[in-house]
Amino acid sequence: MVDLNQFYEWQKQDRYRSVSIEIGNPNDNTHFRVWVYDFRLGVGQSVNSVEEIDLESKLKEREYERYLSLKQKFEEGV
Repeated sequence: MVDLNQFYEWQKQDRYRSVSIEIGNPNDNTHFRVWVYDFRLGVGQSVNSVEEIDLESKLKEREYERYLSLKQKFEEGV
């Protein structure tokens, strides 16, 4: 069982954080999803526990992918 209070405490640490919890859907009544998001960083992550939250790494991954895309775009144009 997931301790939802941990997510509440994580969110309270910074007003720019958000936690969304989905339980069940029409196709799967066992569906459970926790989505954490940081508005300052502009990234989110689906997790099962607070220990899994690593939004800084998600941001670095996104920035690196953007860098590679821009690098390819401008190198092809040369």
